Amino acid sequence: MSVTVSPSDFTEINPSYSDGRGFYTNATEVANLLQVPVFTASTTYPTLAQVGAIIKRVEGLIDDKVKRSFRPIITKNEFHDFQFKTLPMHSYYGGYVGFIQLSQLRLRKVISLQVWQGSEYEELASAQAKILLQENFRDLNSIILELPNSGDSFEMVAENNISDLGNDEFCNTFGIKTTNDEIVSLVNEQFPSSTSNFTGATALKSLSSTPNSLSISDFFYAAKDRGNGKRVLISSLLSGDDGAECVLKATIKQSVTHTNGSTNLVVADSSKLIVGMGIAEQGNHIPSGTTITAIVDSTNVTMSASATNTGSGTATFTTDDKIPTVCDLTNFTDKEDLRRLGSYWTIKAEGRIFFLRDYPYHEKNSVIVTYLAGNGRVPAAIHEAATKLAAAEILRHDDQSVLIAETGANITTKEKYDILKQEAMDILKGKGDLVYFLG
Repeated sequence: MSVTVSPSDFTEINPSYSDGRGFYTNATEVANLLQVPVFTASTTYPTLAQVGAIIKRVEGLIDDKVKRSFRPIITKNEFHDFQFKTLPMHSYYGGYVGFIQLSQLRLRKVISLQVWQGSEYEELASAQAKILLQENFRDLNSIILELPNSGDSFEMVAENNISDLGNDEFCNTFGIKTTNDEIVSLVNEQFPSSTSNFTGATALKSLSSTPNSLSISDFFYAAKDRGNGKRVLISSLLSGDDGAECVLKATIKQSVTHTNGSTNLVVADSSKLIVGMGIAEQGNHIPSGTTITAIVDSTNVTMSASATNTGSGTATFTTDDKIPTVCDLTNFTDKEDLRRLGSYWTIKAEGRIFFLRDYPYHEKNSVIVTYLAGNGRVPAAIHEAATKLAAAEILRHDDQSVLIAETGANITTKEKYDILKQEAMDILKGKGDLVYFLG
């Protein structure tokens, strides 16, 4: 039986490594153990951020040691073989035809679950959207991901000039597949390792929402389509099928000319516009909520409202459908049928996925899973081990001795380091998980 919560659990409400707050411990706990003044942002050595970096490394060491995580970790494209355990005609009573065992236990959410069904991988999980770039992809201005109920939105702006590329933008200077790598890195807020040698990037991608400054990677996960490198798949990380209410949009900019009181709009190239696109003009001379109602010819379109001024400017056209010759959008759809008699179901604590109605047609490498795993609680033992390992790491770089208040005696940093390291490793012994399969 899995323990869900315990009064002795350690809880960090707002982890931030740069501020000395990790998932398993924090800088204050480390300072208390060492019996030294609290670490600060600039007046102590190590600083708060440096202690946070140590805590981050220690947490990774603990994850590797116990073979599971107590913080959210995404595992990408994990391949599995599949074997029938029950004949399909008998599966209703057993609840499954076969199952796979994930490498990580404590499954939180299946982000993508693809099964091979003869000619292609079929997606079974999550609420997913798709972006397919086309030959004029460099005309794309931005991609927008909007949370349900017209809430916060994340706008990923395209940048053609490498020297002007920001960490909150994606580069579309090169080819379609390279641009998709940039989009994936931005959605996941990762360092763009696959494109940094082209763009000269030196930092992580990062993007906050408007108006509440949420992080895009907390709500969405992106990956290139394995069957088509020109397509990006974006999955919602919201629980269950809630992500089906998210919205994917794209924008394009063109120079325009409008006349006061007229619904006619002169554009640069109407072949890249469609009926229904929203129009927002820089000078705000086109009323809010105006859309394209008709394409007249190659340079003229009809608007749903009249312009309030005569002049020229730049307008942004927004769609949740497609931009001809630039990109095609497939908005978020609920693919998930997660229930005992549905497509599949899970035992999250054990990291197992059971297939019932939709299952792989072949055995080898027939299932590809991307999932979020990690225990939702940090036991006291893990907190203690993390605190001691972080303290030991700090001591290892200290050339002074530490006063032990209980005895009043001095102990060298080498002895203190050895004690803390050994105690932490002893705690971690036996904290790993074992999964037993009974025939």
